[in-house]
This record gives sequence, structure tokens and C-alpha cells, in this order.
Amino acid sequence: MPRILRFLVQALGLPVPAVSYRANADADQTRHYSVTVLLNVTTGPTGEDLSFLGYQHGQPLAQAEVVGDGPLVLTVKAPNPDVAADYVFLIGNGNGADEYGRSWPSGVRAVSVGDVLRITAPDGRTLYLAVASDQLRPVDAPTNIVPLLGSSATNHL
Repeated sequence: MPRILRFLVQALGLPVPAVSYRANADADQTRHYSVTVLLNVTTGPTGEDLSFLGYQHGQPLAQAEVVGDGPLVLTVKAPNPDVAADYVFLIGNGNGADEYGRSWPSGVRAVSVGDVLRITAPDGRTLYLAVASDQLRPVDAPTNIVPLLGSSATNHL
């Protein structure tokens, strides 16, 4: 499903079709990307959730993790970082698992507008992409990483 259509479907509150990224992977896609999802947990002065308005540098981000088991780093096979990001978006919305069978943790909200993906390429270079309403856009490395527990991105207190 094209990225823009996926975002529109999500914005309308409709379920994103369950599609495994592996079904679309070519046999020659041998590059493995490690991806960490940083969830935007920005709130307003009265506690309202502002995370879905899009990421702005300096906003607080919480690294997705499996509660009690540490940070979640997803490994996907893709021809380039953009496709890796698409695969992680699907996994982060409850559709499938990574190369090692890791799926999105229960109790952590889905990946959405305002979140940032930290993508590490096989050569060690790291790229940060913010999820916007119609695309992924490159951003500088985030500087305000906060704990996931107790944030608006999880229902665990």
C-alpha cells in the first residue's frame, strides 16, 4: 500500500491491511537495516497530546521497548532506508514481524505522525526520518530522549 494511502487510511481510523513486508521482499535484498522507533510524547500545557502534530526538533521522544525486556530494535531486509522505514511502519502498526520474529509490543501505541525512525544501515551510517502526514522526512538526530514508561506512548504506568 503506498505510504500516502496508508496514512489516509490511518487518519480515517480504518484498519491498515495486514500485509507482511516479507511477501514483497526480493531475494536479492540482502541489506539488513536496524531500526529503532522513537515515539513522540509531546504534550501541551494542560496535558493534551500534541505528538500527532508532527515532529519538531527538541520535542520529547521515547524509545519503543518491550516493557521489562529493554529497547526494541527491529531488523528488516530492504534495498534502501526508505523501504526499511515502510516495513517498520507496518510492523509498528501491528502488521507482521522483523527478520527475527520481533513484533510490535503490546501496550505501546502504534507508529504514527510525529514519531522518528532511527535507521542504521549495514555500513554503520545512521539516518533519522520523521513520520509526516504524507511522507518521511529527514531530521537531525533527536536530543530529548525520555523514558517510555509513564509517557503518553504506553498504557503501562
